[in-house]
Amino acid sequence: MAHEKEIRMFTNSMNFDLGEDVNAVREMVHAFAQERIKPLAEQADKTNEFPNELWKEFGELGLLGVTTSEEYGGSDMSYLAHVVIVEEIARASASISLSYGAHSNLCVNQIRRNATEEQKQKYLPGIVAGKELWCQGYSEP
Repeated sequence: MAHEKEIRMFTNSMNFDLGEDVNAVREMVHAFAQERIKPLAEQADKTNEFPNELWKEFGELGLLGVTTSEEYGGSDMSYLAHVVIVEEIARASASISLSYGAHSNLCVNQIRRNATEEQKQKYLPGIVAGKELWCQGYSEP
């Protein structure tokens, strides 16, 4: 497959041992991003619309709660894994990667770190499964 050649080219020039788990995630997300996200990237940028069907797919792959513990439906991986996922999605689409990063880190991670136990149990499973789409709102004074 074409993405296998890309992986070999990339890993031959930038070979860092990130550990077996992170390397496996990198390969899986790279293949997914090239096959599934890259074909949607141009249209998403032209219309300024996120391809919502990706959200459930991200959840099914365990990407939306990558730094969240398994008890809330997450993958219980490191921030390094999260950064690698953002990087591989960005290879296919920077804008989709930004949306993914905002959801999985700014939203999910803030709930994981700052919510009460009751709130975590109530909200995190649906969010990290890709069944719910959350966002944050900001305003200037």
